[in-house]
Amino acid sequence: MDSKPLVTAQNLSAWWNKEQVVRDCTLSVSAGEVVCLCGPNGSGKSTLLTALAGIELSTLSVKGQVQIMGADIQSVPKKQLACMRSYLLQHEEHAWNYTVRDTVLMGRFCHTKLDSAYSEHDFMVTDDILKRVQIDHLAERSIFSLSGGEAQKVRIARSLAQEPSVLLLDEPLAGLDFSYQEELMHLLQTLAHEEQKAVLVSVHDLNTAARFADRIILLPKLEPCFSGTVSEQMDTDALERTYGYRFGSFEHPVYHCPQVYTISL
Repeated sequence: MDSKPLVTAQNLSAWWNKEQVVRDCTLSVSAGEVVCLCGPNGSGKSTLLTALAGIELSTLSVKGQVQIMGADIQSVPKKQLACMRSYLLQHEEHAWNYTVRDTVLMGRFCHTKLDSAYSEHDFMVTDDILKRVQIDHLAERSIFSLSGGEAQKVRIARSLAQEPSVLLLDEPLAGLDFSYQEELMHLLQTLAHEEQKAVLVSVHDLNTAARFADRIILLPKLEPCFSGTVSEQMDTDALERTYGYRFGSFEHPVYHCPQVYTISL
């Protein structure tokens, strides 16, 4: 990938309440690529994405350097940072009974001035995103009336409404059925390949990652992450190092990408 990296991390480590979760991770994601972050439960995928997003929490300690669009995230005002990158949490509780349109519109807040309300352009962007994510028919529904999959699509739409250059998504496929998963991953590919965004998405299913990723970053527990092509990372030795399981592999008969399965020890 020849494009300039839009998000980079150097020797990034993180601790929750003094317990180390991420160790010495160095990575980059460039404009125009979808990179899938994969690793076993508890390996620190969510923590790594939180640190990359520049989220400050009293229980989270981070060491190392993170840059987004060439700027150190610690030096960028939070509202400006929100225009540069969006961050989709794995879990979120809704406190207020907003409509779907108003929830997605909140993604435009980073583009407003302190003394201004949402502009006509903000509403136009919101309605366009609702159509792209195929939830425009839900626009006037209460966020509390949605199914889990529908609510997940609303959260994704809100992230896209920020119009960021970098998208950091933590398990966005959770709660989505197969057709929705396909739609979302194709949308992320479009955003990366056609609109030159940098997309880093944690994915639980290795075979889904192999289908849609340009690169895969593997994150073993308490070891540095390592990046490579889909073929390199779907290698059974690399996966055994990461997950502690034996794997077998085969080529997908339609998509001609590597696919894997576990072998009982």
